[in-house]
Amino acid sequence: MSLPLIQSPILNRPGLVHGFTTRAGGVSTGAFASLNLSRREGDPDANVAENRKRVRAALGVDHLVFARQVHGNRVIMINRAPADGVAGEGDAMITDRPGIGLVAQTADCVPLLIHDPVANTIAAVHSGWRGTVQEIARQAIDALNVAYGSKPADLLAAIGPAISQNNYRVGPEVLEDFVDVFGSLDGLAGPVDAEGGAKLDNTAAVHRQLLEAGIPGTNIWVSDACTFADETLFSCRRAKGGPFGGQGGVIALV
Repeated sequence: MSLPLIQSPILNRPGLVHGFTTRAGGVSTGAFASLNLSRREGDPDANVAENRKRVRAALGVDHLVFARQVHGNRVIMINRAPADGVAGEGDAMITDRPGIGLVAQTADCVPLLIHDPVANTIAAVHSGWRGTVQEIARQAIDALNVAYGSKPADLLAAIGPAISQNNYRVGPEVLEDFVDVFGSLDGLAGPVDAEGGAKLDNTAAVHRQLLEAGIPGTNIWVSDACTFADETLFSCRRAKGGPFGGQGGVIALV
């Protein structure tokens, strides 16, 4: 089955499949139209199940595994696909097992897919601003090293569609957390406004964390798609408090 997936040339390699889904190609309707992968209230489970089945078929994998994402920094090692497809509570997953598609669900947050072609391992990471200041990307890289011996210098990383800086104003409390982690807002946020807020570039922050963790810049790909501006993608912020669906970054060894 063919679906309109966003793919990174850096991850187009033998023995690996991946893709960032869009809204197109599913069966959901209304605010969830059409390839909603999130089991949010309002979209029948049967629709979400069919949408997930289509992604699985498009990538040619046996299973899709999801985490109960909580904007934290817990990494889950996947040794087998859970019967219900849910691995537990966490915001990153790692594995070295073929046929298991790890899914990072997003609707403005940063989806990050990682592959180690030397140790043949993968990771899928969900990094909202809270996950970024808790360094979830670095936690996933460290977990790959501890579990499988993956070295940062060998890793390939793809940062998928997320909300762009131009459309992502945050308040002063968020900016303070970023200063605590990064030392300053240089290159990460625009000018501070009269209320103490500013427009934040969470994608740039995750990219910086990958570099600081030791992944070479030439091994990192960044999507230029904005989930808020591009209506072919789901966006929490664009929904303005109303219902919305979710897309996913998916990666699997085959």
